[in-house]
Amino acid sequence: MTAARERFPGFVLRLAGSADGRHDTARSPREPVNRVDGSAPAAGSDVIALDAEDRVRAVHGFLDRVPEGA
Repeated sequence: MTAARERFPGFVLRLAGSADGRHDTARSPREPVNRVDGSAPAAGSDVIALDAEDRVRAVHGFLDRVPEGA
């Protein structure tokens, strides 16, 4: 999250579709949205792994769309 905030200052993360999951893993599509003009130059998904007590064990981020030249 820190890297995303540094890479996209002035942006907020928005859910970009339905989150889904199975057993101890969930996927949440998201995109950073510019607060000024509403543009979303990148998109990706976070995959969240839970432990036996349903606490977050790991988060893995994947990018599906990145700004040109990034």
